[in-house]
This record gives sequence, structure tokens and C-alpha cells, in this order.
Amino acid sequence: MSAHATWLRESSKLEGKDVDLQALLDGDVDSGVAHGEVLVALSEALVEGDPESIAIARRAVARDMGTEAMVDAIGVASNFERMVRIADSTGIELGEFLDHASADVRSELGMARPEGWAG
Repeated sequence: MSAHATWLRESSKLEGKDVDLQALLDGDVDSGVAHGEVLVALSEALVEGDPESIAIARRAVARDMGTEAMVDAIGVASNFERMVRIADSTGIELGEFLDHASADVRSELGMARPEGWAG
């Protein structure tokens, strides 16, 4: 998650926008991302895997952002899930660059490796 949070922060900076990364940990915090509420609802529905919740969230994103944006959002979420599964299953580390680049994000969000981490 720290790499994803870092990418969100950096891409937002490139667009000249501020985001509140605490929204990644607390759904009541406004992230500052356009349409963040429906995107978070879609993300949560995808993680939970309930088909009815996914359908409701998909309709909300399509209504607020358009069908193409809904398809893009699901594609992005699917790609992140794929990357995380590959990294987790192979034990891939962040690497020196991303470890350094995400240090402040990990600190801000209170993220640390679990006790007994093998990596």
C-alpha cells in the first residue's frame, strides 16, 4: 500500500492538487480526489467481492463519472490487485528507490512491516 499511496501523492502533485492520504485509512476523511467518495465505494466493493455491492458501486461511478471512467477505474483497481499479489507471493521488496521515496508516506500513515517480516 505504501507504493500505491506514494504514486497517488506524486501524481496529484504533478496535477497541482493536494490529497489527504489519511483517507486511505479512514473512509470519513475527504481525500481531495475528484469523485473520491464513489471511487472509494467502488474499491471497497471490489475488495469485499459482493456482486450486488459491486454492481451498485459501478452504477454510481458510471452515473457520476461516465461509463468509460468506470471501466478505467475497475481496470486500475484490477491492475493494482495483480501487482500486489505478484509482489506478495514472490516476496518482492520495495527496492531502494521506492523505499526511500515512500518513507514519508509510510511515516505519515503509521505503516510498518509486520513483526517477523521475512524480507
